Amino acid sequence: MNRVKRWTMSVTSWVDGVLAQVENHEATVNSAIARVRRSTAQARVQLRRVERDQQALRDSLVKEEEAVLAWRRRAKAALDDEKALECLRRRKAAERRVLTLRQRLTEQERAQKELSGGIKLLRGRLSELTERKNIMRTRQSHAEAAHGMTSGAGPIGDLEEVFDRWESRVGEIEIATDYVEPIDAFEAEIDDEEESRALQIELDELRAEQE
Repeated sequence: MNRVKRWTMSVTSWVDGVLAQVENHEATVNSAIARVRRSTAQARVQLRRVERDQQALRDSLVKEEEAVLAWRRRAKAALDDEKALECLRRRKAAERRVLTLRQRLTEQERAQKELSGGIKLLRGRLSELTERKNIMRTRQSHAEAAHGMTSGAGPIGDLEEVFDRWESRVGEIEIATDYVEPIDAFEAEIDDEEESRALQIELDELRAEQE
C-alpha cells in the first residue's frame, strides 16, 4: 500500500504541476489580452483628442487665412498710410500664424495616422490573441475530457477516488491472505468420500425410478 500511496502522491503532484502550468499559461495570456485592450482603449482616447485638436486647428487656419485676405483688402483701401502700414503688419502676423497652424496641422495629421495604424495593429493583435486563446482553451477542454478531467470533484478528486478504491481492494486481498486457514488433507479426503457416497446414492435412486 505504501507503494500505491507513493505512486498516488507522485501522479497527483504531476497532475497538479500540469494544471498549474496550464492555469499559468492561461493567466499570462489573459493578462496580455487585458494589456492590449487597455492600450487600445488609451490609443482610441488619444486619437479622439488628436481629431478634436485637428478640427480646432482647421477652424483656426480658416480664420487666419481669411484674416490675411481681409487685412490685405484693408491695406489697399486705407487712405491713411499709417493705417495702411498697420493693416500690412497685421496681415504679416496673420500669415505667420497661418504657417504655424499648417505646421501643427501636419504634425497632428501624422500623429493621427500613426495612432490609427497603431490601433489597427492592436486590434489585430487582440483578435489574434483571443482566437489563439479560444483554440487552446478548446483543445484543453478536449484533452481534459479525454482524460476524465472535466467536472465534478475535479481531476485530483477523481484520481484520488480511483486510488482509494484500488487500495481498498488490495487491502481486502491482503486481509484474506493473512487470515486464510491451512488446508487439512485428512479432512479434505473424508469430505471427498462423503460427497462421492452421496452422489452414488443419488444416482442409484435415479436408476431405480427408471426401472
